[in-house]
Amino acid sequence: MKTEREKLVAGRLMASALRDLLRRPFLTLLLLNLFLSLVTMSIQSDDTGLLMWVLLAALTIYLQIATILAAGSAQAARGADPWIKAAFRARCFLRAVIVEVFTFLVVGLGLFLFVIGGLVAGAYLGLAQPALVLEKLGITQAIVRSAEMGEGTRKQIGIIFALLVLTPNVAVPLALAGGLDAFPIAESALTFAAVVLTMAGTIALTRSFISLGGEPTPAPDQVKARSRRK
Repeated sequence: MKTEREKLVAGRLMASALRDLLRRPFLTLLLLNLFLSLVTMSIQSDDTGLLMWVLLAALTIYLQIATILAAGSAQAARGADPWIKAAFRARCFLRAVIVEVFTFLVVGLGLFLFVIGGLVAGAYLGLAQPALVLEKLGITQAIVRSAEMGEGTRKQIGIIFALLVLTPNVAVPLALAGGLDAFPIAESALTFAAVVLTMAGTIALTRSFISLGGEPTPAPDQVKARSRRK
């Protein structure tokens, strides 16, 4: 039976996501993300620093998974702890990393070759992470699911991805390349703003996925790993 699709309004989804960052569990997840970003900026570029960076990056991915799970649930008013535990139980870390890297490689290539190409790629791939986490899909399945789910709403998904995910993640490295790291306060402010916007983007894209008929998150204690048959 075909699931009825809701009409997506990018502005409304983005505004709602930004407001929800001030509420639990997203506020707690946001504060943890900001803390990890602060620690990441302070580490040194030696072997120990590299190991610490990898660990912090892994923790950031788990927080992103927890955010997707919380945003996909009608019970998102609960605390952050159940969702963080659920993120570990979901056992989708490696697949989430691969999908995220693939998305940014494709979008980056699209931007390099033709700016609008990167935006189009984001519109097609923007729902891949929610599909992977919420529906326990494989990498290829999640990418295909994202492309299929976005049919007819590509513009709205593209706007959310461009403004809340792509822009902050492009602005930070460009600013650092331009010498912003010589101004620690400005660097911290820009990095924190990027974290806030990116997390809001994760929430907005996840809710877009649910609105388009994606599978919602069960209760936190019911989140399980993907079946091997999938």
